[in-house]
Amino acid sequence: MKVIRFILIIGFVFQSIHAQAPKQYNVKGTAYYKSNILIEEAEVILMDTTEKVISRTKTSKKLLKRFGGGKFTFSNIKPGHYKIRIITEEEVNINHRFEVKNKSINVGRLYPFKEFPKYVQTDYPSTNLFKMRRFSTEPTPGDSINIRHIIVDLNGIAKTVVVDSVVDDSTYYTDANNLNTNMIQKDSTYFIYNDYGVFIFKSRSFKDRINELQQRDGFIIFQNNDTLYFDNIFFENEMDNPQVATFHLSDSTINTKYHSIFDIYKVRTGPSYVSTSVRKGFWNGIYTIGGIVTLQALVTKSFKPYLSLAPDFTPPIEGNYGTVVTIIPLFTLGRITYDWYKDKRSNYFMPTHENDPYPKNMFVFSFSKWVWKKSQPVIKPIINSRLVKWWSNRKLRKVQKEAAKRKSASD
Repeated sequence: MKVIRFILIIGFVFQSIHAQAPKQYNVKGTAYYKSNILIEEAEVILMDTTEKVISRTKTSKKLLKRFGGGKFTFSNIKPGHYKIRIITEEEVNINHRFEVKNKSINVGRLYPFKEFPKYVQTDYPSTNLFKMRRFSTEPTPGDSINIRHIIVDLNGIAKTVVVDSVVDDSTYYTDANNLNTNMIQKDSTYFIYNDYGVFIFKSRSFKDRINELQQRDGFIIFQNNDTLYFDNIFFENEMDNPQVATFHLSDSTINTKYHSIFDIYKVRTGPSYVSTSVRKGFWNGIYTIGGIVTLQALVTKSFKPYLSLAPDFTPPIEGNYGTVVTIIPLFTLGRITYDWYKDKRSNYFMPTHENDPYPKNMFVFSFSKWVWKKSQPVIKPIINSRLVKWWSNRKLRKVQKEAAKRKSASD
């Protein structure tokens, strides 16, 4: 009887100790580089909130250099707040905070991003109307990573920032390194995109260069300095992770190769670019002759300068048509020479480093856009006049009248 009592007491003591001990769980995850490549055999450190080391392990290695890899697991973890640090042997290590509550957790895929410090967003005084919504710069719930943006100007200088707002002619941002607020004119901006490969702004120069490259031959230089020759190229007109397709006549399978535009540093077109130079040279000659003749017509207050350009076809043939026949080819040849000297065939896209500018400025001049911009002081008052607004809102008034009739009928 005494033995049975002793056994019951011992069992009760062990049960009490086991009930008071906190439950323990497992934590697992997978480590990746920014390029979405698994990190093998990297040191993983589990720490508390004071960065006291609790445990260490290493990420797994790929099986047969193909399967798995990059995974890590910590066992017997008590509930609480923890921090994981993965040594990537690059500029930025992986740092991730998490909380263990009442079950084992999987922290998922971890990437090496810098943690952006919190700051107070500044209200910028601006009289311009906002053309786009303000971008959220606060982390989403459960995420310690802010969405950052890359601003690239026409010279190829890149900055890592958080865009606060985009207005009619400017972009306001906060520098990701020192939290200084600043702005950049849209006329000086080449393009803006975020961490997830989504463009939020493309300049006219950027779009014009892509349009000139469409369906041409040439070669691509990638960020890793690899070179790829192609016989035809097509740029996808998307804001979200656009791709570039290249076609190769030497490939008997006629397969199309797809590339991310964020992997492309330079695209240089082949001899087919001469057609663009010929077209621009022709129109430059037309504009020049048209401007000179218009000036003569204004001075003489007659249409004779225009009529003198057309031959009369009666012997002896007279007229100034010879000027047109001579000037246009000269302008065309001059444009071809100018484009060759200025290396207009080379187009640069994603900079390799933040402080590494392009070899040349990426601005593309457009005569029609220049005329439109210079004419705004005259055109805007006309567009904002009461008569023009009344005419442009005629369809809206018609819809409002029909809606009012339906409402009165239902009442």
